[in-house]
Amino acid sequence: MKVSVALCTYNGEKYLSGQLDSIIDQTIQPNEIIICDDRSTDKTIEILSEYQAKYPEIFKVFVNEDNLGFVKNFEKAVYLCSHEIIIISDQDDIWEKDKISETIHFFENNSKFDGVFHDLKLMDEETIQPSYLNWKNISHETIKQEIKEGELFTALVVKGSFILGCCLAIRREALKKHELKDFQVAHDYFIVQKLSMRDTLGFIPKSLSSYRLHSNQVYGLRYKSEAKNGQEEVSESRQYFKDHVYRYLIALKRAKELFPNENIKDSDLYSKFISRRNIYLNKMGFVEKKLYVAKCIRHQYLDLRFTDLFRI
Repeated sequence: MKVSVALCTYNGEKYLSGQLDSIIDQTIQPNEIIICDDRSTDKTIEILSEYQAKYPEIFKVFVNEDNLGFVKNFEKAVYLCSHEIIIISDQDDIWEKDKISETIHFFENNSKFDGVFHDLKLMDEETIQPSYLNWKNISHETIKQEIKEGELFTALVVKGSFILGCCLAIRREALKKHELKDFQVAHDYFIVQKLSMRDTLGFIPKSLSSYRLHSNQVYGLRYKSEAKNGQEEVSESRQYFKDHVYRYLIALKRAKELFPNENIKDSDLYSKFISRRNIYLNKMGFVEKKLYVAKCIRHQYLDLRFTDLFRI
């Protein structure tokens, strides 16, 4: 398999050489490195020119005529890639030497997947955290189970974007197959949700690169703690709603945004929502349930209809 690297730069002179060296020093070198610079004003272009002169058969540097911004610049870089596997890269991280070989190995042995992501290390000037996902309180086993059960998309919507673009690789054919174009949000958020909704996003349970934490990141690590002070007591049925119904409700909303021309009611996601919605309703007493269903029908909530008054 031939590999393209899609890398975007913008005023990245401080750490860029370290990232490029880690890509070049792979056990399997990439076949091309596509770099789109978004009109840097520091020494980034000078650094890129040096690498391009040293490795002319690999480095392809494009300088934008106008500033495209983070999202559109990555879309441009991805679409300029010409080989069958596209690995997305930040400008300031460090790759483990076997990142490309591990990625190729995954795609060669997992034909059903059109994309894959991996864990990474977090590094700053003083320390290294060995697992970004564990830092987010997400285990490798949880992710593997979510993929096996077709629950990764829902997890991504509920938990927020916990897959970073610098951990992501896709088959080039996935661009057309999954209509990965006209990015309206960050490439990592957009691509992983589209692929996971189709159950075609896999996982390599290894930290294959180090993510650099620093103040000058263009688009840094996103993290919001879910910890809250105090615990509000809720009934068993309300807890079930929170854990098993609401998660599918918001996942369906996002799916409709991603696939506006499809009937989401034909999806497995919708079937899971209906099943858990009905379980939730049947936890109520007869009169309570009828009143609640009537209220939901009135406010067009939980996709309930008039006939459901008599059916559920």
